[in-house]
Amino acid sequence: MARGFFDDGDDGDGADGGVGRDDRGRDDRGRGDHGWDDGMWSRSPVEPGARDPRELSAEDAVDIDLIPPKLLLPKVTRALLLGLGITAVVAVAVALLASPGAALAVFLVGAAPGVVGYLGLRRRRLRIDHRVVSRRVWTTRRVNVIAADAVELVARTSRISEVALRIRQGATIVRVPLAVYGDESTGPRGRELTMLGERRLAEALAGNALRDALAVSRVLTEQMRAQSEGAPLPLRPLYRAVVLARELPGRSELVLTREEIAGIAD
Repeated sequence: MARGFFDDGDDGDGADGGVGRDDRGRDDRGRGDHGWDDGMWSRSPVEPGARDPRELSAEDAVDIDLIPPKLLLPKVTRALLLGLGITAVVAVAVALLASPGAALAVFLVGAAPGVVGYLGLRRRRLRIDHRVVSRRVWTTRRVNVIAADAVELVARTSRISEVALRIRQGATIVRVPLAVYGDESTGPRGRELTMLGERRLAEALAGNALRDALAVSRVLTEQMRAQSEGAPLPLRPLYRAVVLARELPGRSELVLTREEIAGIAD
């Protein structure tokens, strides 16, 4: 399973080890006006833009998880039950050949990874509330988009390629997958974030004075327009980002420069 497709690889503090080129001027501030189709909130005074939970409506808090847990839970549940059954059989055999204590240890060791993964998937949530993006697995990480210190568009290439938005506020980083695409051997196909999610992110980024944030906001706006018109994948900005990353040999990850971001939006 490719990293970043289902994983929450950037839940930790600190910056990712992305490969970028040239100086993107992350702290340079400018001015501006403003699929793979088969198929709680808490308020903190240090988060300008966060909303009181009692004021929220269905239009305010939007799920922006590219692959919602509800789509994965049925398969993960079946896999967990199968794994627990096999582990139980092995534990019974160990109990007959050795001791009940050894059997219990075997069962706990064999069952723990699957149970932990299942519980983590059930808890996973990625949302944008007003201008605050929140990512929850075992802990909750929040960044205020309009107060972010750095905004990056990252393309990772492998058998399943991914384009993600990386937002940093202070020491906190939240990564938002925007699209995943299959390799070229299967033809252009993929799964992209909903247009509502793209619109909310674009609106939030437009409120940030960083030039990179404004550039990514434009990419999401153009992506939303292309999705609404049913444009083929090669004409969509996020797919262009993957194509750009594939053209760079020896790199599995590319942090797009401001010029590259502008290029895929045109």
